Order: sequence, then C-alpha cells, then structure tokens
Amino acid sequence: MLSTRWKKYDSVPVSHAQLKLDGHMLASSIGWILIASGIITVGGGIAALVSPALFLRLGFGVEDPTASALFFVRHWGVLIVAIGALIVYSADVQAIRTPVLVAAAAEKFAMGLFVFFGPVKRTDAMTAISTLDGVFAILYVAYLAGI
Repeated sequence: MLSTRWKKYDSVPVSHAQLKLDGHMLASSIGWILIASGIITVGGGIAALVSPALFLRLGFGVEDPTASALFFVRHWGVLIVAIGALIVYSADVQAIRTPVLVAAAAEKFAMGLFVFFGPVKRTDAMTAISTLDGVFAILYVAYLAGI
C-alpha cells in the first residue's frame, strides 16, 4: 500500500514509494525489460533446440556438424530456454529476481567472453547475439546495483 503522506517532488505530488522508485533509474522499467529480454532469450534457445544444424551454420560457420555437436547445441537450447523463462517469470515475482538476474548476467557475460576472446571463429550472427546478450547483462547488473 502506498504511503498516504505526500511530498512535493518537481512540482508533482508523489508518494514515498514513488520517491524510492525514482532513486533507481531502471526500477520503473525493469518489468518490460525483463519480459522483452526473456522472450528474446527464449527465442534463441528454441532456435538452438529445434534447428541445431542451422544454428551451428549461421552462428559458427559449421557446415557438417557431428551428432555430438547437435546433441550439445540442443541441450544448450534447453538451458537457454530455461534461463529466458526464468527471466520472464522474475519480471512478476520479485522474490526470485536477484538470483535469476545474477545467473542470467553471468551466462550472458560468459557468452560474450567466449565469442569475443575464445578460439572459435566469430561470425556476424554470433557477434550480434553476444552484443545483445552483453547489453542485457549490463542492464541486469545496473538494476541489481540500484542504478
């Protein structure tokens, strides 16, 4: 319940709860950020799960993947879908938000490190995916830091 005590803030009356929210730039937008980034993450996971050969060709330039490579990309897809679903769920359930965002940020930063500094040849698709993941991870960390 919002506080019934009102204060003047930039010539607009606001409650204490709103003043507290205004102290964190991302707090008022985090819900839609989590839903959008979670859905995009789920989409990438579904692509890896449903079409691992295409994912490997576009993402890594692998033309003839082995059966084990297809297995691991499918498994990776399941994990990505799980992370994305948790991100979406955390938009509404604040009690799980911190651990979910810590895990998601770690996964997304790791992806960027592997793509930009790893031994595998970088493709345009993986550069774009890793850049977007990096932006999401920065937003998550900024939110957790109270920015």
